[in-house]
Amino acid sequence: MPFDALPRGNPRDGWDDVCQGCKGLIVPGQEVAQVRFDADPTSGRQLEQMNGAYHAECARPILSVKRALDMLGRPFS
Repeated sequence: MPFDALPRGNPRDGWDDVCQGCKGLIVPGQEVAQVRFDADPTSGRQLEQMNGAYHAECARPILSVKRALDMLGRPFS
């Protein structure tokens, strides 16, 4: 894709960011969800790699997993 070579944070003629899920561009006016997993060095999970902006539809499965993990707390610590 022609936009792949552009560095993040550069103005892109109205394009805001790239969706972490589908890797498509997020344009102004689209519904966006910010996903944030905290780093947990005790469990060895690398979920913080999934942090970032997602299209609202792309974020639904990720947010479902996040809610389930939040409900479980840290049972394996």
